[in-house]
Amino acid sequence: MSSSPRPTRSPLPLRPESAAQARASKRRGFLLALGAGGIGAAAIAARSLTGSAPVAAPVDPDAASGEGYRVTDHVRRYYQTTKT
Repeated sequence: MSSSPRPTRSPLPLRPESAAQARASKRRGFLLALGAGGIGAAAIAARSLTGSAPVAAPVDPDAASGEGYRVTDHVRRYYQTTKT
């Protein structure tokens, strides 16, 4: 039995497009950062146009005391309208 020598193959890269994929990935990252920066700049510009920061709603002191539900005049009137 004669054994013939096997031709050796040159090692092929596992992914021939890896350089192209790396460039595309960098490009996507750049565009993502550009978009996020644009959104941030727009938010800052919108805030500066209004001249002040948004004001928080005032806290109701009765709600903080935990008294809960109360039947007031307008609630009684509503109950009267539903008794038909």
